[in-house]
Amino acid sequence: MTDRRGPALTRRHLLHAAGLGSMAAALAGLPHGPALADPAGGTAPGFTEVPVTRADRVTVPPGYTSRVLAPWGAPIVPGGPAWRPDAGNTAAQARLQVGTGHSGLHYLPMGPSREGVRNGLLVIGHAALDPTLLHTDGGRSDTAERVAKEIASLGATVIRVELTEGRWQQARDELNRRITADTPVVFSGPLAGHPALDTGADPSGTTGGSAHALTPWHTYLTGEETFPDVFGSRNASWRPKTTERAYGLTAGSARGWHRHHDRFDLARTPKEANRFGWVVEIDPFDPSAPPAKRTALGRIAHVGIAVAASRGRPVVYMSDVAHVYKFVAARPWEQTRTATGSPLDEGTLYALRLDRDGTGTWLPLAHGRAGLTVRDGFADQADVLLRARQAAAAVGATALRGPGRPTVHPDTGQVYLPEAGAGGDGRLLAWTEGALDHAATVLAWREFAKAGGSGQGGVLTSPGGVFAGADGRVWITTDVARTAGATGRGHPGNGALVCADPRTGRMRRFLTGPRGCGIAGVSATPDHRTLFVAVRGPGSSDARSGGPTAENPRAVGNWPGFDPKGRPRCAVVVVRKEDGGIIGT
Repeated sequence: MTDRRGPALTRRHLLHAAGLGSMAAALAGLPHGPALADPAGGTAPGFTEVPVTRADRVTVPPGYTSRVLAPWGAPIVPGGPAWRPDAGNTAAQARLQVGTGHSGLHYLPMGPSREGVRNGLLVIGHAALDPTLLHTDGGRSDTAERVAKEIASLGATVIRVELTEGRWQQARDELNRRITADTPVVFSGPLAGHPALDTGADPSGTTGGSAHALTPWHTYLTGEETFPDVFGSRNASWRPKTTERAYGLTAGSARGWHRHHDRFDLARTPKEANRFGWVVEIDPFDPSAPPAKRTALGRIAHVGIAVAASRGRPVVYMSDVAHVYKFVAARPWEQTRTATGSPLDEGTLYALRLDRDGTGTWLPLAHGRAGLTVRDGFADQADVLLRARQAAAAVGATALRGPGRPTVHPDTGQVYLPEAGAGGDGRLLAWTEGALDHAATVLAWREFAKAGGSGQGGVLTSPGGVFAGADGRVWITTDVARTAGATGRGHPGNGALVCADPRTGRMRRFLTGPRGCGIAGVSATPDHRTLFVAVRGPGSSDARSGGPTAENPRAVGNWPGFDPKGRPRCAVVVVRKEDGGIIGT
């Protein structure tokens, strides 16, 4: 077996030396920021904008190509089970295939040299599924096999990919694997071994999430977003308490897993839900290392994660369905990362308050402060972290309307955060931390762009996530499938990927996805000559077209295979420029 630990460790040392923002460029031995921008020396989008469309295809500008990579159901091991167009794959087969509900993804170079731009690992998050498309009968049968297949289809996928003769393809590798709700995990930080997480069983699993980020030591962070969907109760007398209501836990589960597994029954195993909702750290280069849930970062339903640094200390930005959080580690990561300890095990968790005068304050979620005392109902700091969503509300954090995945600009250090809003009428916020220090407790914020309406914001309906790479451009993902028509301002078209110049705010629509989809994640090779885009939920139900049925799974769309007897599939789209240039120029 090839030893991958050497390259991985070299990459991590390079990252520390180069700084978090210029990580990718340093790995490839390339310049970063404006030096990677267009020939005119700026970061303005230099391509022809693609039009609004409702077509069942991926559209990219003239001079670009797009190809499908790692679709749902593709085998991840040699001789693995092939995907069945009728959705007839079993749960056992699904464990050996790429999951569904593609969302957060990252490309991690396999080496510290230019080889890393052609050979790397792709980590894909899987947080959502459409039962009508996943099962041959549309999910109507309430069986243990149905639940097992859903468990096997969510979580995360790690696969190696390589550029060969001008085309990216999946490669055979012992690092290829799936991580699901049945995968053993460990807990670390303040709640490791805490009674609130003790169910008498070994800690296990993650249901996946769309939140995603890389750490300075080159591991992958995701957050558990949709975990309330898998919990319920067969006990007719069970009623949710305040905390359970705050996390969306009800007797009626969207998935029905509780009818076949006691661990997901809120009455039979009431503490199991406490073991979900955490940041999960995965080491893509070490299959023997179990995923770790980092409890110091608080328990929320993570929509987004971004990582920055302050004097060597990791800083993690996070978004929930309403609030925005920041975790500042206590010490530099090189001093605290050991075989048994993590830099994310000790630090301070904050929640964000935005004021109308354009300033903001990070409010510490620390037991004993106003709103978080014993009198307020918080027993200790572990209780604050366990109920971080309630703690944020208790200290007066700003409740936003659907905050999405944030990003940190590699050159300016500005943080960008999308807010989906109602009916697609959202906006993109930007802020600068005090003294340009990500550990600061004050900031200055502004509205970078407003979604909906006409003009520049017209390309920005339902923003869901932001990605800023080493080239300095800002890429914004949108998902309009479930909000189309709600604003009464005409049809915004399919989900899209928008490119923005952070200096001028100028935006252009770079890519549109197939019908029913959301564009749910973006990553790039270090040289920015390949862009990876996650297409989630093509052909699923949306506000315009109704939805697929077991009898006609192609009612909304049939991308990417267009098999007359098949069904739509989530996938990663690989975008390259025909002349081999930098994406966006």
